Amino acid sequence: MDENNIACDLELFESFSAHLEKTYNFPPLSAKILAYMVMQSSVDGYSFDRLLEVFKVSKSSLSNSINLLLSLNQIEYINKIDSRKRFFRLNPNYVPEKLDYLYEMISNDIYYTKRINDFRIANNLNSQINNSGILDVYLNYLAEAQKLLNDTINKIKTIQLENK
Repeated sequence: MDENNIACDLELFESFSAHLEKTYNFPPLSAKILAYMVMQSSVDGYSFDRLLEVFKVSKSSLSNSINLLLSLNQIEYINKIDSRKRFFRLNPNYVPEKLDYLYEMISNDIYYTKRINDFRIANNLNSQINNSGILDVYLNYLAEAQKLLNDTINKIKTIQLENK
């Protein structure tokens, strides 16, 4: 990557890219492209050629990474009237979709934790976690986090409707 082509804190960019790799299991280049788009926030988007210039990678690698991000709905492309090129930019619903993803993760965690606990009780299997009350504290935390996420998602939807 060409540091001269990125107008941001390079350490922040690198650590955010690493975070995206680890948290969302993105390949390194996909994580860098997404981090770049989040940090630069261009409404106009970036042409394929511009991204090639910034990241100094092969066309094939860039194309694969862009296609992955498009398929995951992390980015989108637009066609400008005066250009045949596609311009790639961050999905405008990036934040709400991240919150939906977290909400789904927490909901699944609650579902499976309760089912496993019910299975253990039904089969008289002792659980150190359940016997000590840790499971109740954990499920309570998940329920509160789920409620907070739901409230946040609804507030964002309200803001989006007001801004249309």
